[in-house]
Amino acid sequence: MDALLRILSLPAQLLSGVPGIGPLIRVCSTTVGQKILMAISGLSLCGFLVAHLGGNLKLYAGAQAFNDYAHALHSLGPLLAAAEVGLFSMFALHIGLAVSTTAMSRRARGRDYFMKETKQGISILPNGGAASWMMVTGLIVLFFLTVHIIDMKLKIGPGVDYTPAMNADQVVDNEFQAVKAVLSTPSRGFIYIVGLVALGIHLSHGIRSAFQTLGINHKRWNKILSCVCLISAWVIAAGFMSLVIWALGAKG
Repeated sequence: MDALLRILSLPAQLLSGVPGIGPLIRVCSTTVGQKILMAISGLSLCGFLVAHLGGNLKLYAGAQAFNDYAHALHSLGPLLAAAEVGLFSMFALHIGLAVSTTAMSRRARGRDYFMKETKQGISILPNGGAASWMMVTGLIVLFFLTVHIIDMKLKIGPGVDYTPAMNADQVVDNEFQAVKAVLSTPSRGFIYIVGLVALGIHLSHGIRSAFQTLGINHKRWNKILSCVCLISAWVIAAGFMSLVIWALGAKG
């Protein structure tokens, strides 16, 4: 962990000497600065998840509606590519900050640190609630994201039959059928459900923790905020899970 922390800190060490941005980089290299950046990146990713879910729900409207939506996205060309690079960069930043803050906290405490302190009053899991599972669920979500990219973006998912989505030239050009082919594959359905449950657990603590890190915290409203964040997390996860269940039920 310490070796990984040193590697992750190299860019910050180089940038800290650049005139003008050096002080900002040094602030962002502290534990507090990194937690703020992690909160901002996490909430940004939540915004993406909401937008992504909104688009995916068009699956319920049928093939034409979803394919039109997919075509509109693809027609953006360079803008879509830039957005994808920005999104992947945000994921990488969030993951790097999670590793870095965990390692820094572990080093400061002189013992293993597994994010056991919780900032929310509602726990859905034992042994510290969702906060205790942030690293584990984060790793599961990372694996799920990797499978998702292979399946949906690259369309080379092992064991997935993309034939219904192919044209006469054996090229996948029907996004509705491609998504349905992936989600209706039993092995993928299992992976996606597990990944989305992990996402729900991760978000159920992460959203509230991010808001609190950014100073959105008041004793009069904390319970309400915790409830809203918890519900929001599971609405997002349940929305995606409903699509998996739909595809599995519609198979054949």
